[in-house]
Amino acid sequence: MNFHVISKITGVIILMIALAMVPALLISLAMGEGGMSRAFIASILPLLVLGGVLILATKPLSTRLRMREGVFIVALCWILASALGALPYIFSGVIPGFIDAFFESAAGFSTTGATLLADLPGIPRGLMFWRSLSHWLGGMGILVFAISILPALGIGALNIAKAETTGPGLEKVTTRISDNAKFLYVIYFAFSVLEFLLLLLGKMNPYDAAIHMFGSMSTGGLSNYDKGIAEFNSPYIEFVVAFFCILASVSFIAYNELFHRRWREFFREPEVRAFFFILVASIAFIGVRLRISGIGDSAADSLRLAFLQVSAFITSSGYVSTDYAAWPMVCQWILLMLLFMGGCSSSTAGGIKIVRVLVLFRLIHRNFYKRLHPRAVVAVKLGGRTVSAENVSNITVFILMYFVVFLGSTLLLSLDGQDLGTTLSAAAARLSNNGVGFGKIGYGGTYDIFSAPARLFLSVLMILGRLELFTVLILLTPSYWRPNRQ
Repeated sequence: MNFHVISKITGVIILMIALAMVPALLISLAMGEGGMSRAFIASILPLLVLGGVLILATKPLSTRLRMREGVFIVALCWILASALGALPYIFSGVIPGFIDAFFESAAGFSTTGATLLADLPGIPRGLMFWRSLSHWLGGMGILVFAISILPALGIGALNIAKAETTGPGLEKVTTRISDNAKFLYVIYFAFSVLEFLLLLLGKMNPYDAAIHMFGSMSTGGLSNYDKGIAEFNSPYIEFVVAFFCILASVSFIAYNELFHRRWREFFREPEVRAFFFILVASIAFIGVRLRISGIGDSAADSLRLAFLQVSAFITSSGYVSTDYAAWPMVCQWILLMLLFMGGCSSSTAGGIKIVRVLVLFRLIHRNFYKRLHPRAVVAVKLGGRTVSAENVSNITVFILMYFVVFLGSTLLLSLDGQDLGTTLSAAAARLSNNGVGFGKIGYGGTYDIFSAPARLFLSVLMILGRLELFTVLILLTPSYWRPNRQ
C-alpha cells in the first residue's frame, strides 16, 4: 500500500472539509450565533492545520495508485468526512453524542436525508447550512471534486474515480479523468445556480432557497422545516424542487450529449428513456388511483401529489408533502419498488440504478429465448450495444449482493424491537440513500426511535449504499489484505 500518497490525498479531503465549513461559519457570525460560531472555529482550525501538514509534509516516493489504494482511499475518505463533519454538531451541543452526530453527518454526505433532529426551525442557521452543504458536496462526491485537483499534486486519479463513481462503469467524456470531473461539476453547479434563481422567483428567501437547492440537487431531500416543502404550500416550489431532483437523477454523463447539441442521442440512451418511462407511468397510475380513492381535491391535485411522491422515491430525495401511508396499498408498493430501483447511473440518486435493472431484464429475456433455442448464441444488448459478459456478471452479482445486504441488515435491525414496516423500510431506505420510509419513520418521523447501536449501524449502511457495496465490503475480505497469497 502506498501510504504516503494515501496520506497526501487524505490531507486534501480534510482541507476541503475545513474550507467547506467557512460559509456556515460566516452565516453563524452574520446571525449573531456566538456559540455556533465558536463551534465552527473549533472545528475548522485543527482541520486546516492537520490537512496542511499532511499535504506539505508527505512526499510520496511514487504517485502511482493501484486499484487497491483507490478502494481504500474512497472508503477511508467517506468515513473520515462523516466523522469530521460531525464536529460542529458535537461542539455546538446540538447533538452532544458522537454516534448521533456521526449519523447526522453521514446522512448528509451520503445524501440520505435521514435525521435525528426535531424542531428544525429552532436549529442554529449556521449548523443547518452546514448540514445542507454537506448534502450538496456528497451529491456529486467530494472525491470527484478532489480528482479534478489531484493532477496538480502529481497524483493519478483513475482508480479513485472507478471506486467513487456510481453505476456499472465509468464512461469518459473527455480525454483526461480530471477534465471529466470538472465537466461533471460544471453541470452540477450550473443546475444548482439555475434552481436557486427559480426558487427566488417563487418568493423564497435566499437562505431557504439555498437550503432546498442543496437538498434537491444532491437528491438528499433536506429541508429546514419540519413539514418539508409542504411548509410553503406552493405548487410552484414543489414543481421546481421535484423537477431538479429529476434532473439530478439523470446520468450526468448523458448530459454531455446535450452539451454538444446531440438531442437525439440523449433521448436514445436506454437508461434515460427507461427512467422517464417509469417516472411518467408511475405518476399516471398513482394519480388515477388517488383520484378514484378520492384523495386530492381534483384530478390535477391528485396528479400533483403523485408527481411529488413518485419523484421523491425514484430520485431518492425523500421530499414529501402528504402522508402517503394513507394511500391505497398498491400505490405504496409502487413507491417501495421505486425506492429500490433509484435513478440513473453516474447521477446523485441512490438505489440499484435503472441501467442494472434493464440489464437484469435483458438477461432474463435471453434465458427464456435460450430455453427455446438451446444452441443459439445470444448477447445481452442495451441500446443496440452488446453488454460484455463481465459487466453482465458484475451487475448480476451486485443485485444479488444488494438484496443479501438488505435482508441481513433487516435481520440485525429487527433486534431493536421495531415493527416490521419500520424495520424493513429503514434498511431499504438507508441502503438506497433515500430520505423516506414507512411505519414510524414515514411522514413526519425521525430515527431517534432506534437505539444507539442501531443508529451507528444505519450510519454505516448509508455510507455502504452511497459507495455501492463493494468499495466497502471488499475491505473485509482476506484477499484484499493478502493480495500475493493464492
